[in-house]
Amino acid sequence: MSILQTEKVVVNTPPVDGLPSLKMVVNRYTRTPLARIDPSCSNISLILFHGLGQTKEQWEPVLANLWDEAEGNADFAQCYHISEAWTPEWPSHGESATLNKPVLLENNIQGISVTVWASGISAFFMQGYLKNKQVIAVGFSIGTLAMFNGLCPIFSAEKSTPVIGLVVVEPLMFDRETSSPDHPRSNMIVKMMKKGIMSQAENWPNQEAARQYLTKQLPWSQWEQSVFESYMCHGLENYEVNGKQGVKLICSRAEEASTYGRYQESWDALSMLEQLSSIIPIHVVFGSKDKLIPREWKACVIDTSKGRKVAGVHQIEASHMVPAEKPADFAKLVSQLIRDIICSPVSKL
Repeated sequence: MSILQTEKVVVNTPPVDGLPSLKMVVNRYTRTPLARIDPSCSNISLILFHGLGQTKEQWEPVLANLWDEAEGNADFAQCYHISEAWTPEWPSHGESATLNKPVLLENNIQGISVTVWASGISAFFMQGYLKNKQVIAVGFSIGTLAMFNGLCPIFSAEKSTPVIGLVVVEPLMFDRETSSPDHPRSNMIVKMMKKGIMSQAENWPNQEAARQYLTKQLPWSQWEQSVFESYMCHGLENYEVNGKQGVKLICSRAEEASTYGRYQESWDALSMLEQLSSIIPIHVVFGSKDKLIPREWKACVIDTSKGRKVAGVHQIEASHMVPAEKPADFAKLVSQLIRDIICSPVSKL
């Protein structure tokens, strides 16, 4: 296995929701091929969107496995080559949050919405990093909202776009019929999610104390070790207050909780899924053991009666955090889906 090479790009998000421009850090990963590339195969660029409370680096175990799958399987190697992978980071998460801290403190900003992240994603595409490339986007959980909302202006503004397929993983998406401010059950679910997040610790005297706590709590206790170590490295930061030192989450619990209850972002994302499902192949992946997302929310994502005609629905034996729990299994599935998108393209126009 060769080592992933990493470069960084910093994108300025356009002012949204009355907020000033913020920084969005995007990692670009490449890997030296282990064998000669077949000149007839397709070069693929991936772009992956992380979930709430996570960081862009948590995709690295998936990417390492994905490159191994793509190069180690003769069937895949003859069809496509992954030339690069991009991981945009939510401006309130990880390295991006650290860069934005002076602006956030100066303007007393709390609660960076998915809409802000989506505006940075649109700006990233508009700046041409993926121009004239074949792009497959992978979104996880709330990251799917950022993906669809970020792609909306790209598909609206251009006759041809670089995005040729999507992989939607455990989407936290719902329509007006299954969730709204006037929907009692959805309001109860949102309140429970917020309460669960706010009940968790977010600072500790040192890294070891943080590790001891997180390894005994869901969802971290179920994460594959390499993903967990990535989170420990990139999701926490040192702090000092009144001479007291410790470590804390870069993305606070309050910041996480503020994300829930923003219904319009999900409605818009699901509307975009409806539109794109008639243009490009969209594959949906669920965790077979997930108990976090209500069944009616999952069902509405793939409701063909609403025009959501996805190319495939797949399951992995995991709970909600599919890429974190089963990075190797997830990579194996995604490698197959890339092959299906490239070698058996679906055009429903």
